Amino acid sequence: MRKLLFLLVSMIIGGNGLATASMDGGSAQRGAAKAFYCTGCHGFNGMGTPSVPNLAGRDQDELIKKLNKFKKKKSSIMGLQLAKFSDDDLKDLVAYFSSLKKSDRGQASYERDIEPVIEWRCISCHTAGGEGARKSGLNLGSYDALMAGTNQGGDLIVPGSSETSSFMIMVTRKDHLRMPFGAPPLSDDEIRVLRMWIDQGAKNN
Repeated sequence: MRKLLFLLVSMIIGGNGLATASMDGGSAQRGAAKAFYCTGCHGFNGMGTPSVPNLAGRDQDELIKKLNKFKKKKSSIMGLQLAKFSDDDLKDLVAYFSSLKKSDRGQASYERDIEPVIEWRCISCHTAGGEGARKSGLNLGSYDALMAGTNQGGDLIVPGSSETSSFMIMVTRKDHLRMPFGAPPLSDDEIRVLRMWIDQGAKNN
């Protein structure tokens, strides 16, 4: 009886292990490192463009099927691009893009696109107790705080107008007062998506 019970337990454990292995998908973290191959055409974080579909927030099964279908069309542009990716690469890309918040095609998202830039490049100074927050009153810990601006008056973000938004002026200026202060400037992609988000209305989306 004990041998039979042991055999049953072993089969159950072994079966679960196989199921886990067969259901194992890609890594969103690894996919993020490979995503630049796709975002050149499919927009920042795969948000899409007026002429190219979005990848962010797509269903994993649907997306992997589409990528594999394109990969088989070796004479197409997409087929040529995807030929360089292994099956594991595609799984990683799908895991990454499906993990992102979906938005309308070509629509920048505060949660997906802007908040990570602020957290990575700005929040160390512009948070409660931070040097930037102490000097200017600017706390970037939330969307509402960003829109409230500084204690020195004036709108930091002018929805619909990146050109007149102080935030964009500060991160693109060429002198020693450029933000982030004492750190490398924002990348072209970061600047581009910030402009896009503001010009699209600076929504809390």
